[in-house]
Amino acid sequence: MKSIFTLLFSISLLLPLPSQAGEILPLAVDLQKTGKVAEKHQVPVVIFVTATWCNYCKKLEENILTPLLETTPIEEYAQFQQMLLDKSHWMMKDFAGNDVEMKTYGPQLGVKVAPTTLFFNSQGEQIAEPIIGLTLEEHYPANLEKRINQALEKLGNPKRLDIYKLVEESDGL
Repeated sequence: MKSIFTLLFSISLLLPLPSQAGEILPLAVDLQKTGKVAEKHQVPVVIFVTATWCNYCKKLEENILTPLLETTPIEEYAQFQQMLLDKSHWMMKDFAGNDVEMKTYGPQLGVKVAPTTLFFNSQGEQIAEPIIGLTLEEHYPANLEKRINQALEKLGNPKRLDIYKLVEESDGL
């Protein structure tokens, strides 16, 4: 597991840092539309709930998510979105197509800590346990892999994510 983290961290040092939210990880502006795409491909919707003031969120995005999204085909296993908890008046559509304020939607979903990673089916029902916080970065990729695989199984999708293999194949190691 430590080698996955080391590999991802090494990749992250070579990549430019995102200058604003949504640059690498798309903002959750229309979850109804995202849900339709996820349903078509029989994959979960994964939402990373973050805040601009959160140093752990920045570590998660810069050291793990950005390298994965830029260097691997991980998007074949889920539809990834980001929701910010601290941006007043940023509007989005929930899974039912209702207009909601991004800042208040996270707490409506039960989010109390940033970062929190949530896993949904196309209708907005949680289908895997959330990942709450970021304690040790080297454990996060395995936790993400486990939850995405649980979600894929609940959706009846036989695909299984192996993050280490994706990273290895993408880097040609």
